[in-house]
Amino acid sequence: MVRLVSEMARLPSKTEIEDRARELWHEDMARRNDPSFSIEPELEELREEGFLCVAQSELMRDQYRRQIEGEYIDYAEKFDVDVKELFEANGLILGSRHTGKSDIAMRICDRAKKKAIIVVFDPSQDWMKRSSIGQYMKLERVRSLDVPTESMIYDISLLGPMQQADLVENFSKRLFEFQAKTPEPKQYLIIFEEAHTYFPQGCMRAKRLQNTVKLLSVGRNLNVACVLISQFASMIDKFAVKHAMAQAWFGFTREPNDLRYLRQILGEEVEELGKLEDGEFVYLNRNKTSKINIEPYFNNSAKTEIIKESRTIEEKPKSIKNKDQGKNLTSLTIAFMWLLAIIYAASQKVLA
Repeated sequence: MVRLVSEMARLPSKTEIEDRARELWHEDMARRNDPSFSIEPELEELREEGFLCVAQSELMRDQYRRQIEGEYIDYAEKFDVDVKELFEANGLILGSRHTGKSDIAMRICDRAKKKAIIVVFDPSQDWMKRSSIGQYMKLERVRSLDVPTESMIYDISLLGPMQQADLVENFSKRLFEFQAKTPEPKQYLIIFEEAHTYFPQGCMRAKRLQNTVKLLSVGRNLNVACVLISQFASMIDKFAVKHAMAQAWFGFTREPNDLRYLRQILGEEVEELGKLEDGEFVYLNRNKTSKINIEPYFNNSAKTEIIKESRTIEEKPKSIKNKDQGKNLTSLTIAFMWLLAIIYAASQKVLA
């Protein structure tokens, strides 16, 4: 892991330390309402009362912070993403709520939409309000979706987590088949908000999620890339994370389970995550680890709702099997009742 800071900041000069120590002494006198706060203290007095030591530590800390900001922070106007690498190896955005995860993803889409069709699964309606993607479809039940030929937001806010997972699983299968059958397939970029819904722990072995996992792990062979976004890092399967680690953005979190989980990726740099402000991210790619600072993203592009009738996903074989079992049970019950009636009639004749 590349270290965030490669060399120590220079030591503050003697004059800087003495000047800061006097400022600290005056501030301390003022807080205590001491009438002598305007008097200039002697150097020996500053040493004995510890102000020189405090001043030196403070200046070194400030200098160290400035060096970090100079060598380690890129500001919003410098935000960038390696789109070519993203198409080849996916992306990952993690962090607590309201840290700017979707803002990062929207910026990524702005860079990528000239070369790819963007598909967003949005359970929060945030993309409908702020992104630059102009088309959306509101889904009120699980549907079998056609593969879009233009960038599209699927508003799945009315669906439960299991329904969302079923919808995405079916779409992943259709997209994979569509790309495999197309002679010259276009590039697709799939944005998975709340990615822990589709890639939970153990998903790599789950049959009900096999097409979603397949899209993430080998989709690049058919010009399909994915970006996983989640506020719950430890809830995402570690193998899914590995498939999305070519470029990753890590925002603020102090959640113990997430920090333990991310320590395997970031090493000691994981301690930086608890110090980040909203909009600050540790950015990791194959070449370096750095820190970026972004402003909230907003785009007022007009939105067009796509109203298109699509068929409900067929019931799964398991449901059909249960239905057949119900019919068999009903038939057996009727037969048993007839048998009881015959036995009762025969017993009445014997008694007569």
